Amino acid sequence: MRTRVRAVLDSPRVRAESATIWAAAGTGTGDLPHADATYRALGGAGLLAPHWPRAYGGLDADSYASATVAEELALHGVPDSARVNTVDNAGATLLAAGTPEQRARHLPAMARGERVFAVLYTEPEAGSDLAALTTEAHPTRHGWLLNGVKSWNARTSSATFGICAARTPGAGNRYAEISLFIVPLRAPGVHVEPIATINPELFFHVRLDDVALPPDALVGRPGQGWALLSRALGLERTGICFAGRAVRWLDRLIAALRAQDRLPAAEARHELRRLDAEVRSCRLLAWRAVRDVAEQRPDASTAAAAKWWASELAQRVARSAWELLGPPPAAGVGHAQFPDLLLAVREAPGLTLAAGASEVLLNTLAADLLDGGGDPWEREVS
Repeated sequence: MRTRVRAVLDSPRVRAESATIWAAAGTGTGDLPHADATYRALGGAGLLAPHWPRAYGGLDADSYASATVAEELALHGVPDSARVNTVDNAGATLLAAGTPEQRARHLPAMARGERVFAVLYTEPEAGSDLAALTTEAHPTRHGWLLNGVKSWNARTSSATFGICAARTPGAGNRYAEISLFIVPLRAPGVHVEPIATINPELFFHVRLDDVALPPDALVGRPGQGWALLSRALGLERTGICFAGRAVRWLDRLIAALRAQDRLPAAEARHELRRLDAEVRSCRLLAWRAVRDVAEQRPDASTAAAAKWWASELAQRVARSAWELLGPPPAAGVGHAQFPDLLLAVREAPGLTLAAGASEVLLNTLAADLLDGGGDPWEREVS
């Protein structure tokens, strides 16, 4: 599997597209281009979603294959948020609970790299605590009427559909009221606005004003959304794509220092050795979390530890690149020949928020270590 994926990612067309994307990251303006040719090349070989059934464009492979693709995208510096949103989140949800018609309509195009989904989950006041969302979907004679605001959504500019978490009032429980809907992003009442940040990929603010949806926009049953959301986060929270970033960024940093023919001071060399040892160890932990998912016995603590360590470590590598190479205007060959390092510096701050904020993951670990589950701050200490 890895050999096949690398053959695609190392092809001249894909490498040229990646170089264009990295160069765009250095301008600091606009949205990072979508790796359309890369996704279509992988999709054409069944490698974008290899763990999906062949009937839907996959290869009937397992979670190891999907994790291999995720890691190789990171190792090659290919922006992967479109795959995370489309394959790991929206696609996984449709496979788990979509109707045959929903699957047939969307999954083959998603697997071919021809259709990108956005994930409309978080809101201005509902991030880590997603159950606090206030977007509502009310039944009508013709389907559903959707109202609310979503924020911090990646790749919305490249997407034609979004999978949206909304409250369907009536169950009386904030978890049991959450449902998922397929939303056409060009539908009347959908307003998409960019949010400028340091991140090379723009985030978007999506306002939903009386968006009329047909009955078959609902994915699964009303109130099934929370269970589906939790299930879809499984592979992303193994930390495999974050560990892949740490590996690549450290390799590129060392290559940039060699290109400058500059030997770091003893303290910096010691830190680079420490980072190298941690990167190797962190990757092993991420693959252990992947194994748990593949064997259908996911462990929340292992996944939390893997994702926390990988994202925090990737941040440290990016910070070291900034400190050792200097800011872009002073970095000379460091950033001119290695523009993907500038992309790393801009992307790194958000890694400890994506797929679970570090603080939330540490809380999960603390609860497990205290051997009682739940929130450790709410438990009595004897």
